[in-house]
Amino acid sequence: MPALTYLHRLEHPFGVHYACCAAWGACYATRFDLAVVIAVLANFVAIISGNPLNAYADIRNDIHTTEKRHLAQAVQEIGARKVLALAIFEMIFAEALAIAVSWRVAVGVGLILVLYLAYNLEPIRLKRRGYSGPVVLAIAAGLLPSVTAYAAAGGEADPAVWLVFSGVAALATGRALWWAVPDRVGDARVGSQTPAVVYGTRHAINATTQLTVGGLLLVGGGLWFRFGVTWAAVGVAACSAFLLARDLPTAKQQLRYGMSMAVVSTIVLAAIPLLA
Repeated sequence: MPALTYLHRLEHPFGVHYACCAAWGACYATRFDLAVVIAVLANFVAIISGNPLNAYADIRNDIHTTEKRHLAQAVQEIGARKVLALAIFEMIFAEALAIAVSWRVAVGVGLILVLYLAYNLEPIRLKRRGYSGPVVLAIAAGLLPSVTAYAAAGGEADPAVWLVFSGVAALATGRALWWAVPDRVGDARVGSQTPAVVYGTRHAINATTQLTVGGLLLVGGGLWFRFGVTWAAVGVAACSAFLLARDLPTAKQQLRYGMSMAVVSTIVLAAIPLLA
């Protein structure tokens, strides 16, 4: 069981983080019925299915990264082929759930899965191709689940909501870039051209800060237009706390402090449309 937990990255606070990513978009349509619950479940399964696939594809990287060596060991314990089969099964299950809801949800979840495949697998493997890796990961785990849940809940085309969703995607891109910084040594050894490898740690941290500030402006603007200045200030304050963690040097510290702040900010963004 610990090996499966590690492979799916469900240790705290990741499990809560994935649940928030899967569900919070529906809060902006403020409708929760069986179809929405199934769509959120499809989102959640799609998101976590990318983690065994990533562990399978990254075993050479992770074996050279001290704080992620447990992921490579989990793959070895279960067996690489079984890990790949598990990821494929979970992807098929997620898409089946999505199809049961609507074609819109099926398209959204299908795009999530396609992006995870492109992110992890050769010959495309976007993870090792500069900024395309963080951008694709943010879209797959941040933007698309939000839009999918929103559509399942009957959300309408509201420019303010799209500003919030776009801002969250920018924030997620910055976090994905930041999360890869401790992997720099392992990525460099296997030839992955991540921004931290190509341009250095300081460049990656600065880019994370710039993306976060841009995301805060978008989120703040969307919340202001939809709910007013007070709720916009609450949302921006919650999301900006992540900037305090941008210089954390190790994955353990990032997980304990930075990701916890990210989870809190997502919970706040989900709560605002329900409370406003």
